[in-house]
Amino acid sequence: MNAGLGIRIGSATAVAALDTDPVSSVVKRSALHLRPGAAPSLVELWDRSRRNSIGGFADRVGDPVELIDDDGRTHLAEDLYATATRALVAEASAGSDSTPTVVVTHPTNWTAYTAEVLGEALDRAGLADVTLVPESVATMRWLEVTRGPQSDGLAVVYDLGASALDVTLLRTGSDAGVVGTGVHSPEFGGAQFDHAIMQYVLDTVSGSQSFDFDPFDPDTVGALVELRARCSEAKEQLSYDTSTSLTVELPGLQTEVRLVRSEIEELVRASLMASIGVVRDAVTAAGLEVTDIDQVVLVGGSAAMPLVAELISSELRAPVVAGPRPELTVAVGAAILGSDIADATAADDAAALAAVPAASVASAATAAPMARPTPRPAPTPTAVQSDEGMSGRKKAGLVAGSVVVLALLAGGGLSVGTALTSDNTTPAESNAETSISGTTTPGTTAAVADVATTTATDENGSAPAASDGAPRTVVNSDGSVTQIDPATGAPVAGAPAAGAPAPAPAGNGAATVPTIPSVAAPTVPNYQPPAVQLPPAPQAPNVQVPSYQAPTFTNPLPNTANTVDKTLDGVLNLPGQILPIG
Repeated sequence: MNAGLGIRIGSATAVAALDTDPVSSVVKRSALHLRPGAAPSLVELWDRSRRNSIGGFADRVGDPVELIDDDGRTHLAEDLYATATRALVAEASAGSDSTPTVVVTHPTNWTAYTAEVLGEALDRAGLADVTLVPESVATMRWLEVTRGPQSDGLAVVYDLGASALDVTLLRTGSDAGVVGTGVHSPEFGGAQFDHAIMQYVLDTVSGSQSFDFDPFDPDTVGALVELRARCSEAKEQLSYDTSTSLTVELPGLQTEVRLVRSEIEELVRASLMASIGVVRDAVTAAGLEVTDIDQVVLVGGSAAMPLVAELISSELRAPVVAGPRPELTVAVGAAILGSDIADATAADDAAALAAVPAASVASAATAAPMARPTPRPAPTPTAVQSDEGMSGRKKAGLVAGSVVVLALLAGGGLSVGTALTSDNTTPAESNAETSISGTTTPGTTAAVADVATTTATDENGSAPAASDGAPRTVVNSDGSVTQIDPATGAPVAGAPAAGAPAPAPAGNGAATVPTIPSVAAPTVPNYQPPAVQLPPAPQAPNVQVPSYQAPTFTNPLPNTANTVDKTLDGVLNLPGQILPIG
């Protein structure tokens, strides 16, 4: 049975969870290594290097403005998102015995257009079989599996990520679904907590010892970036431990700082209290009351801090539900949905197989191949004889053409042509039962027989004998007409050949070929087009532009340059005010 694989790519971290026992997971940074000549891969959490890596694509799916990597290449955000998904799927399913059923989540507040753009990018990346679901759907599936069937009520999903807070209201039970539009607030997130912790560490270090450094030096900037990342790791560590130590390495300074959970909680308490106000606003906007909330589900890495559950429970007076690792909740729910899809597909296949009788399946598997029937010979037309060596397409055309001509003649739709003869041409022989008129043009021959006096050949190719002994006319396969003696079945000697003019006796008894009179081409008179007289072009009127005397301008700010100089001096002294040292 195929297992489900859930994918969630956020602004800071990318998570893959495989629905196994126990659940296996892969957590990486939401950034791609794009090294020349190497396959794209996600950046490890501990990797601080930004060389040959590109991020920020999770929040820009559907944005027509492309992202630029270090080599100057441009990429659409959705294509980078799909590439990251493919890398996660490959790494998470590397040790799996079978191909997992992949479910990719996206933020609940995405529009249908954004989700469609991501789906097309996944198709281009070779992930056409994945299923896209909103993050709230995956969260509810996790809640049902871990907490049991849900009764009718209102659940609030409090998703505190690295860069924003998402609040979603969900109906549970028989009338499950999203309520309202939710709230997305970039004013709250783990990045703000990391910044507050970093400020606290710098204040602690500067108060204990004296040191000096240039904040604009490249080495100093790199050291500050590393310190910011270590503060984020310390915040995550304090979510499970009460204290930790942090190494500070700056130019001219290296020391250890001890951090306690209670100190960090005081740094973020005011921000968390303000985020609870966002929850109240979302409930009010949906036309509900705070007292209607039955439970709050915590999602996101920053929601793992114990203070988050404590404040929400006390302020909203509602039970709080959270997994052991809230950053994995959405991915685990998506993995469970993937297993559900795999089980449903297998059940449908089994039901379809069970619908076929077992005896039929066995007989179909062991039966000998059915012999192909012998093709029936095509009927031979009785009125048309085919020529040897003629292609099938040409034979069919001749048969169809003969049938159409005979049908038109029978209905009177095709008239008999007229003959072009000269003065020394003898008219064709006529009798009481046969009348044939030949029409000749240079390079072509044609003859049409009147249907009233024309007989077709029998199935042996010969003309049937007439009862009165008069000769009969037969239409051959090439369109020519021949008179047949009914007694002998042979062509009548001396009968004119169809398609050629009847020979006229000359003075010496030889046949004379008729001459076609020449026709002079008509003369076309020369045509002179009438002359067209164009009216003269209109003259533009002379416009007198009045002269304008600009007023004298006096600078109302004579001391602007001095003011700018003072402003620049203040900006240059700003780093020392931001980071007081010594």
